[in-house]
Amino acid sequence: MSMTPNSESQLPRINLHPEQGKPWPAPLIPTSPRPPSAEPAPVPGSAPKGRSSAPLVMAVALLALAGGGAFVVHRALHRSEALQDAATEPSAIPIVKVVAVKHTAPEQTLTLPGSTLADQQTPLYARVNGYLKSFAFDLGDTVKKGQLVAEIDSPEVDQQLRQARATLGVAQAALLQAQANQELAKVASDRWAGLVKEKAVSQQEADEKRLTLAAREADVEAARAAIKAQEANVKRLEELSSFKQILAPFDGVITARNVEIGTLVSEGSPTGARELFLMVQERTLRLHVMVPEPFAPSIHEGMEAPLAFGAWPGSTFTGKVSRMSGAIDPASRTRLVELLVPNADGRLLPGMYAQVTFSLHRQGQPLLMPSNALLIRPEGTLVALVRKDGAVHYQKVQVGRDFGTEIEIVSGLEEGDTVMSNPGTVIREGQKVEPQSEKGSR
Repeated sequence: MSMTPNSESQLPRINLHPEQGKPWPAPLIPTSPRPPSAEPAPVPGSAPKGRSSAPLVMAVALLALAGGGAFVVHRALHRSEALQDAATEPSAIPIVKVVAVKHTAPEQTLTLPGSTLADQQTPLYARVNGYLKSFAFDLGDTVKKGQLVAEIDSPEVDQQLRQARATLGVAQAALLQAQANQELAKVASDRWAGLVKEKAVSQQEADEKRLTLAAREADVEAARAAIKAQEANVKRLEELSSFKQILAPFDGVITARNVEIGTLVSEGSPTGARELFLMVQERTLRLHVMVPEPFAPSIHEGMEAPLAFGAWPGSTFTGKVSRMSGAIDPASRTRLVELLVPNADGRLLPGMYAQVTFSLHRQGQPLLMPSNALLIRPEGTLVALVRKDGAVHYQKVQVGRDFGTEIEIVSGLEEGDTVMSNPGTVIREGQKVEPQSEKGSR
């Protein structure tokens, strides 16, 4: 049986399996036995004489191509089945960190910063014009009440005092003269009154003497008034001259000195005059604390609070609430509270920073949750609430006071509710999650 290039019916057919994509086995092609021939058998590897090998090579190539195509189709079908199985496989449930919403304890502590002030603090100014003559105490020195701190040389005040005293002397001499004139006028008036009775002089002349006596008496009163005015002027200048000596108003410490010997000083108000010294009394300190409005009703006079100072680590001091402002600051929504702190040993200094801890008892116990569980979105303030079935619901809440790491919830949640900490945008509404507490226990 011979094969020709145009004889397709004599090539083996390869059919693909309709389900698995595998080729069917090639059908057996019956062949008739080769008739005996007198020609010798061909040598292996050599083409038979008088017959072309091209049809055989072409048949082998077609078989190879058919087998390769079947293999490619088989691989593609298996890949499609794998992708379909992966698409239908359920996805893994995400694990999220959750925290429980809880009530605060009725007894709680409130720690606030405060600043210390001296119980008494005053700047020392000059009350006279002049030059600083000397000073007896310097920066950091302890002074007793009434001790001389500094002295001012004021020649103008000295001159005014001398002039006022001289004017007072003149007024006193004028009084003596007025009194003498009064006495003379009284004698004349009495004499003329007797002569009128004897009709030795006219009544008009007697009246003139009487009126002259009244004028002399008025001169005496005017001289006495002038003396009083001059005495007041002298006293004023004497007191002003005493201001040349600057005395300590109370027991304390000099904390500032702003002048040197020879510095020109002038009297005046604190806004226009030079401050010479600053003096404080530090045996008792005042501590000012700004208490937020929600906690202001829980603080009362006489309450004691422990204090911690960074300058004295490990040491605890105690302050007592002495007074409170009668209003809430509308800008900061806080109330000024003042505590008195004993400081007999002088370890604390005015201006020190302190931490004040109040122990408060609150009637209402608000709900608290971590601040990082809050979501701020255009639709409002939300939290990712994890329900008992593991589904996530974005719940709108109303917040109250912010305590830093925790925040108060006014409405929207109940005690025991579980919310996600640090919620993101990956979790969708209603998606199932596996909650895990912050401590790591499922």
